[in-house]
Amino acid sequence: MRILFTTQSESLALFNALLCSLNKKGPIDKAGFIVADSMSYGNWLEAEPEFEDRGHILLKEWEVTAKRGNKPDMDKIAKYEKTLGAEAGLFGAIVADRRLYMGKDCTYAQDYRRRFSDEELWSILQAGIESVEKLFDELKPDILVGFICVTFLDYIAYLVARSRGVRVLNLRPTRIGDRIGFNSTLNDPSPEFAQAYERVLKSGNSEYAEEARKHIIRVRNEHGRYEGVVKPSDKPALKINPKRDSIYRSATRIAQNYMKYRKSISFSDNHVADPLRALIHGAIINPLRAKAANRFLRSRYLHREALKGKSFAFYPLHTEPEVSLLVYGRPYVNQIEIIRMLAMSLPADMILVVKEHPWMVGKRSLGSYKKMLNIPKVVIAHPALEAREIIKSSKMVAVVTGSVALEAAIIGRPVITFGDCPYNALPENMVKRCSDPRKLPQIIREILSGYSSNDKALEAYVAATFEITESVNLYSVLLKKNSVHKDRAGDFDSEIDRLANYAIKYLGKHSNVSPQSANW
Repeated sequence: MRILFTTQSESLALFNALLCSLNKKGPIDKAGFIVADSMSYGNWLEAEPEFEDRGHILLKEWEVTAKRGNKPDMDKIAKYEKTLGAEAGLFGAIVADRRLYMGKDCTYAQDYRRRFSDEELWSILQAGIESVEKLFDELKPDILVGFICVTFLDYIAYLVARSRGVRVLNLRPTRIGDRIGFNSTLNDPSPEFAQAYERVLKSGNSEYAEEARKHIIRVRNEHGRYEGVVKPSDKPALKINPKRDSIYRSATRIAQNYMKYRKSISFSDNHVADPLRALIHGAIINPLRAKAANRFLRSRYLHREALKGKSFAFYPLHTEPEVSLLVYGRPYVNQIEIIRMLAMSLPADMILVVKEHPWMVGKRSLGSYKKMLNIPKVVIAHPALEAREIIKSSKMVAVVTGSVALEAAIIGRPVITFGDCPYNALPENMVKRCSDPRKLPQIIREILSGYSSNDKALEAYVAATFEITESVNLYSVLLKKNSVHKDRAGDFDSEIDRLANYAIKYLGKHSNVSPQSANW
């Protein structure tokens, strides 16, 4: 058994630990890693100095993007597009990676300024395909393991794996408690889920039927929070608030670290955010942006008491940029235009309530909010409001993708989606996808007039999710995210062991590859 892992930052530690756990259960013949973020990787090597001596085959993203000065061969790229194929085309790999498609500040702000020319982007894409194919030729992996899709090499590796018949295990959260799953596709709903859902829906039988009912009752009576979700707030998610005296004491250290960064490979690595700019944004720009937005919107915010008695649809903003828009939501990546489409398409007696995502407080410019409010029939809810409160008072919820829609469907509100969501599998009189924006007014009328909650379908959806997934503290423990929701306790080693056992179970259940043939 040979495995290729696509990683970046914290997921390298996660997948290295997964490999070690799998090795204990049965030897892995060979492993390879695609790594991104040279600074994070350097820190990783300081903690794990023997990593590169273990015989792993490595592909480093910064060495690929360094080839952006080469002249691209467009005929060769066209041939790649035919052989690899993709619904979004090969350029979808560039769009999927915010560090290529967006501006230099995209890590800590909404930044749509381009940083590379078309020729540079094509040369990066060509170098990426050639490097990944060479890696596949050398490693000959049986399995590709990755975490969602946030780099262009993630995307390319998936296309190459698909073209060569290599098994794909794409790790993704389900937004149902702490359940995580491996999918064979980048987009939802996955074939594994679709099959499980249809089977449970038709038969009405599942070993997880009771757990599904309990989950639905909990969401309806209490909350729909899931492992890894952040709490709503009007304070910036990215904030650094050093005291004045500590700034002076640390000035020398900051200068030394910055000069070290300037002289390192990370300075030319587009994946690594400039630490000085990150400090300035975290300590100054983002807090000031948040204050300016709150000051301007204070008298314009829709508060809790104003929700009652209003007829409105709810649109929760996504963070920008993120996989929900760049991969699952194409071509709906411009949220201001989504808001405009929705507002124009609503019935005459309805308004559109928009709420900021907690991660974007302080990252979005005041101008963005002004553009939203310049659209007739649009109001902005106070960011500290729980999305659940808005859902319960709404007539309808609209999303590109996102967990708010699933909570809305369970609570009993009509949902319209624009992107690839697993809950698109639910009946159209509960969740309706808009694939053609010209038909949006008609779709809204149909879902509002024909809405009907279907508990059988909801129970089948949740039960099918439980059947093909596992309980793992992915964000709070394995990815070590702070200040996120966690349902239960668990340490790193025990959660990794859960993930390894699940991977073995998944491989045996969803293909001809059994634990025995994998030497497990």
